[in-house]
Amino acid sequence: MMLGMIVAHRSLPIREVVADADPSEPREENSDYFFACSGADFSMFKTLVEKDPSLVHKTTTSGEHCLHLCALEGATDIAQFLLDAGADPNIRSTWAQGLRMHPLSWSTFYGRHEIIELLLKHGADVNADFDLGKQDAGGAKKGTVLDVIEQILIGIKDEGEKDRFLKTRNVLVKYGAARYAPVEQEL
Repeated sequence: MMLGMIVAHRSLPIREVVADADPSEPREENSDYFFACSGADFSMFKTLVEKDPSLVHKTTTSGEHCLHLCALEGATDIAQFLLDAGADPNIRSTWAQGLRMHPLSWSTFYGRHEIIELLLKHGADVNADFDLGKQDAGGAKKGTVLDVIEQILIGIKDEGEKDRFLKTRNVLVKYGAARYAPVEQEL
């Protein structure tokens, strides 16, 4: 199972997703490291990086960096470590269905405002675009994290979730986030 597919299983703990993996598929190189990132296991993460500091700059075969995977469980401590060690806060996913996403977009989708703040303090481009899907005329529809967060906020009913995503939006706006997609006129 590709780590890129973990996003589809975001409601499951990472170890359950791995347990469901097809044993005949080749195992991801450095999978323990990437599972530590996505599962917010700082102790395991730190042990592995101490043994091999080059892991800080590695990506999965799907082109996901540990900074992307930190968003899954909100691994702020791992994100801080990576950024302090020189990880690129603007690295793009290279997986074919990965929508050219960067760590800021993953963290926005999960409402991880603490990680977003770290990424922005370390030079993440608050207005970097990524693909939001396909347009009717073909090609990719572009958007920014502000486009995404505002669409998420429209659909949230739970007050706790709404508060987390409002905090996320406010951090993005504080750092100058702008919309890329045209604003739909009110009907």
